[in-house]
Amino acid sequence: MDVDRELLETLYQSRLEDLRGIAEQHDLLKSGNVEQLRARLIAALVLADVDLSLDGLRANPEKGLSDLLKVFGIKSSGSKKQKWQRLWLHLNHDPKKLNAEALPEMNRDELHALCVSLNLQRSGSKNQLLGRVAGVLGTEDGSWGRVKKSLRQGKRGAPTVAVAAEPAPVTEAPVVEEVEVAEETEPVDTDPAPVTVDEGSGASMLELEARRAELTSQLREFLLVGRQHDEMDIAAFIDDLGRLGFGIQHTEVREHILAELTDMISLRGEEEATSGAQPGSWRERRALNDLEGARAGLLDTLDVILDRAGGDIARARMEFELSASEAGLDLDLPAISGRIHGLFDLQVSLKASEHEMDPVTARRQRALEQLYRGGIDITPEAIAVLERIENQMEAFERVVETIIRRADGAFTPVEHALLIRFLERRGWNSDHPEVRPRLLAAAGVLAAEMGYIDAEYIPALPTSLSLDSDQVSGVVESMRDVLRDMGREPPSLASVSEPMDEQADIDRVKDKLDSADEMLRRLSGGSD
Repeated sequence: MDVDRELLETLYQSRLEDLRGIAEQHDLLKSGNVEQLRARLIAALVLADVDLSLDGLRANPEKGLSDLLKVFGIKSSGSKKQKWQRLWLHLNHDPKKLNAEALPEMNRDELHALCVSLNLQRSGSKNQLLGRVAGVLGTEDGSWGRVKKSLRQGKRGAPTVAVAAEPAPVTEAPVVEEVEVAEETEPVDTDPAPVTVDEGSGASMLELEARRAELTSQLREFLLVGRQHDEMDIAAFIDDLGRLGFGIQHTEVREHILAELTDMISLRGEEEATSGAQPGSWRERRALNDLEGARAGLLDTLDVILDRAGGDIARARMEFELSASEAGLDLDLPAISGRIHGLFDLQVSLKASEHEMDPVTARRQRALEQLYRGGIDITPEAIAVLERIENQMEAFERVVETIIRRADGAFTPVEHALLIRFLERRGWNSDHPEVRPRLLAAAGVLAAEMGYIDAEYIPALPTSLSLDSDQVSGVVESMRDVLRDMGREPPSLASVSEPMDEQADIDRVKDKLDSADEMLRRLSGGSD
């Protein structure tokens, strides 16, 4: 029969409320989201004479499946099995509910039913069934559950296809023969794939078993940063395993990896549950005591392993696990394996933090050390100013760089005064007696780290930063008391006035000589 293109385009472009109205007019079920309702209406109104049951889809020829997929507005390429699987999913499930994230929450019976409907192998554990269903969902990700955008927006018209109705009830004898042929060719379409997989998967499975420790290490690395419920993330991880030499081109290998990933997720959950708990058995208690006794040696061994491994963290993890096993630790217990791998992850994170600190952060950290050096004796008022500088360290760094660049790389007292005045105008109270020397020292560190000045030109912090006049008087009186205790009379102002007068005379002579030098320079300039 020919499809009603006008009705089909209306269904493509209608919103949820409009689709519900159409369903109500035809006395059809109007529950579900917009795409489920759209698919139901297309099946009931446009393809009313087509058998869309699971058996009908499987018996449909490949060309007929392609035409049906086009009518429903979803991807129409792929093998015959992929086409009817995709169409069955589109007609019977919601991709927001049936996805890799939802599969672990299903029980074995539900997964078994999906395997039956999708014509997948039905034997094995729940994890194996989950891996098979996840493989189909990953392959068909984004291919079903939603009409193509171009059709929804009316940029492309309805497909011009003639969908043949199932003639089974009309001519029994020929149809029986055709059905028999179809059922004979159906296994031919599905069986060769496993045969091809088996031909190459045997060696790959043997290699996978031989590299089990490496696979386990890679799985743990994935769970550290990967998203275990993200199909695309899992697919990217499996592709990376292929680059490492795992035979992921074989379905059996991929399913085995997915099953191992599911088991590892469960193991990680057990490890986290027992990480802070009390020992649950005598064996676990003894194993924890053994771990505490071997911890120091394991840390030393881990440092050597990480240095030797370079950036190959997965191999380092595998070697560390082997070292822990050789040390007599019971890694079969989640409480022990979790602590061992937690110790490994902590050391890796610490080393990464050491190596990954960028130079900008490093120089600002050193500047902060200058700001807060000797912080015990700093007054609260000064602390408030220093905290403001810390919070605006980036702006402070830009001011320092601008001043030094305008001074052609110099950081002399002139630049010191300019920096202090500039910050004072911005309300930073930078001329505070406890803040000024620290601020200049921090600015010098920044300038040296940026390469503008040598380290020797960094302003040094004075030995005392917070002595006011009262404190100075107290120090002087203490020194006078010390002299009296030693039997010596402290000097008085009169006893030192004469040397001070002599110093004043020397200063006046220096001023006169400086004036004479200035006059000679002017005369020399005028004669030129």
